[in-house]
Amino acid sequence: MTAGEVCDGTLDATAQAALRRLSGVERFDELTGTNGAGRSNVFSVRYAVQHLHDEYSLLGACLIYKTGVGNDHPLLDIRFSAEERYPKNTEKQPYRLGVYAGVGRNGANVFFRCPTKAPSAKAVIGDTQYVQANMYSAVSLRGDHQDTDRMAILGSISRAVAREAGCASGAGLG
Repeated sequence: MTAGEVCDGTLDATAQAALRRLSGVERFDELTGTNGAGRSNVFSVRYAVQHLHDEYSLLGACLIYKTGVGNDHPLLDIRFSAEERYPKNTEKQPYRLGVYAGVGRNGANVFFRCPTKAPSAKAVIGDTQYVQANMYSAVSLRGDHQDTDRMAILGSISRAVAREAGCASGAGLG
């Protein structure tokens, strides 16, 4: 796959360039097949939105691998979940995405306004006001701007999820 095809085609031109810089490659693979519950492992924005309130193993996940490299661990693991609150950080946020955006050694998070209703009483989490985009990233990333590149990818995918969830206008994702 190309950078423009991964994660259900959600990466804009800036995010595609960021993925190529972080990985040092032009071609990628995603998880395929089905999980233990018989659901497809292929990332879909629609599935991610429909399962925001599910347990971790059932959340919509985009797992990106470098093509032709031992695929035991993904380069990026991106998941979306409904959240009741977001981290309150008194420091100035360097990334203007959502209500909170932060990076760490092994990943990045974006929380954005997106009211969602739990699909049933059996949902892991009830009605919420926020969605969290969580990215785990391998420590073998490349480039001098890894944090900015991870945010470009996470922001692009988050905008697609917000559009699908019907909350793009209030999400603050640009």
